[in-house]
Amino acid sequence: MKIAIVTNYFYPVEGGVERHTYYIAKNLVERGHKVTVITSDKTRDSKTLKKYEVKDKIRIIRLPVLIKIGDFGVIFPRVIKEIKKISPDIVHLHVFRHFHNLIPFFIKKPCIITPHWPNYPKEVRKPYVDILVSLFDRILGKAVLKKCRKIIAITDLEKEWLVGKFKINQRNIEVIPNGIPKEYLKKRYGTKVRKKLNLRRNQKIVLCISRLHKSKGIDQVIKIATFFKDVVFLIAGRDGGEKKNLLKLAKPLKNIHFIENVPDKDKLELYAASDVFIHPSHYEGFGIVVLEAFSQGVAVITSDKGGLPWVVSDAGLIFKDKDLKDLKDKLSLLLKEDKLRKNLAKKGKNRVKDFTWENIVNKIEKVYEKAIWKR
Repeated sequence: MKIAIVTNYFYPVEGGVERHTYYIAKNLVERGHKVTVITSDKTRDSKTLKKYEVKDKIRIIRLPVLIKIGDFGVIFPRVIKEIKKISPDIVHLHVFRHFHNLIPFFIKKPCIITPHWPNYPKEVRKPYVDILVSLFDRILGKAVLKKCRKIIAITDLEKEWLVGKFKINQRNIEVIPNGIPKEYLKKRYGTKVRKKLNLRRNQKIVLCISRLHKSKGIDQVIKIATFFKDVVFLIAGRDGGEKKNLLKLAKPLKNIHFIENVPDKDKLELYAASDVFIHPSHYEGFGIVVLEAFSQGVAVITSDKGGLPWVVSDAGLIFKDKDLKDLKDKLSLLLKEDKLRKNLAKKGKNRVKDFTWENIVNKIEKVYEKAIWKR
């Protein structure tokens, strides 16, 4: 198949959607498909990237940005012309409520969409973005979704949202989750991390890995760290505009360490070195980092927002977002109860085996085939 993947940002930009699209494209290329990713020529901090590039045999076309909206939205109008030019067998759109969602109205090729459940709470977005979201949903949302031959939801909860909000026929929605590379399932040991931090043998590590953005709720973890003075808290990830505030909040505490620009091989070592992983996001369509933590046998705590409860299932603990006492109590429980912590870690390792990109791309391939032959 000749496949076009369209998304706002792509390699080398990092994030959940960016990892998702990269690994889908990589696995499709390895299966012999010709994959072109069409994306914007900007990073999230507006640096300009090369117009054309080949990464792991994935052809990347980056188009000029006309307008940037908020932290996630970019308008690159040439995308419609570019799609017509390369004439793919199928177009896979990623993220919802963006300019490139209009592609199905201008081409005859079959389109599918993975919305990535953008049901963000209002306090996470800028007010003008909320207005644009409301207008898009009222004027174009349902039409865009119905124009696509298939919709891929990343959780059952997102499927329920699509059916409830946009009255989409359930038969047009396939639930195919995010994933991790199969090699992530190989056990790492984290000994180098613990040695570098000069920790005592039984000293506990609590880890957070995410982009340091306001929406990720990392401040909640810093605020409870003061109750766990003998526990080391590691906060890892690129700055998304919130690092300065988080550093200021953490300044009085001696048990918090910030780590920036963590490559994949070191990231897995961080998980393996840790006793508990917390993902305190105020909203998350899915949360690939939870799967990464599961892969290394780390007990997980997440907020109750978005798709996180679905991803965690019974393999971790869920706290009520913005309820610091609930978060503190659940972390205290996991740190004290070794048996519970190990039991959840074991459940997580078993759960994540079904979430490899190889398994997921098998399902996506079948969706493509159905969409191409559907009339």
